[in-house]
Amino acid sequence: MKDKATAHAEKRPSRTGQHDRTGRMVAALAHEIKNPLNSMKGASQYLHDKYSGQDEIKEFTGIIIDEINRLERYLNEFLSFSSGLGLKPGKVKLENFITAILMMVKHGFPADIKVTIRKNPMPEVYMDQEKMRQVMVNFFSNSADALRGVKEPKAEVILDADNRNAYITLKDNGTGIKAKDLKHIFEPFFTTKVSGLGIGLSISNAIVKKHGGLITVKSRPAISTEFTISVPLEKRRLKG
Repeated sequence: MKDKATAHAEKRPSRTGQHDRTGRMVAALAHEIKNPLNSMKGASQYLHDKYSGQDEIKEFTGIIIDEINRLERYLNEFLSFSSGLGLKPGKVKLENFITAILMMVKHGFPADIKVTIRKNPMPEVYMDQEKMRQVMVNFFSNSADALRGVKEPKAEVILDADNRNAYITLKDNGTGIKAKDLKHIFEPFFTTKVSGLGIGLSISNAIVKKHGGLITVKSRPAISTEFTISVPLEKRRLKG
């Protein structure tokens, strides 16, 4: 005969099952939202390019594209947060990786982005290119926010490597991060912004750690802020 505790436990829904169902529901909803967003983005980009000589149309279609990009970023962050971080790693040339990201983020970015390669040629890195792209887009988004309003905005991407790791650094002279906030920036839902979910850096940190890497941050507000990703060069079993 079952006791009350056992009977109650059997009636109670499995947390794992609930989490799986919620994850599937979120993924389906995100997919349905992404489809019209992609259509709007494509139409806006077409008008932006076609009427590039008309300043007013170019300005407002640019705003639409920027806001759609922001919504897509929120969707990707929410998906990663709710559904886990399964990786699909492969060999990546970092110079090509960064070039593709710059092509994607340069529109609307408030500064020209300098690229410095300290080790030439850079070694290939074994990583999930799509997940790392999400990390870098998040970094550039935060950098853009920090640079708006700065009189002479500057940004630089630095690629480097040693015998064990490759390093990607994004450096800017934006508003920076206060010392009291630095220890909290990777906590879920921590944000000092008026808008935003506060999960972008938390997800980015989890992605880099799963690659066996590390994110380090240095900031002197209004002078210089650096986010550096280190990624192991050798192919290894990725962390679960």
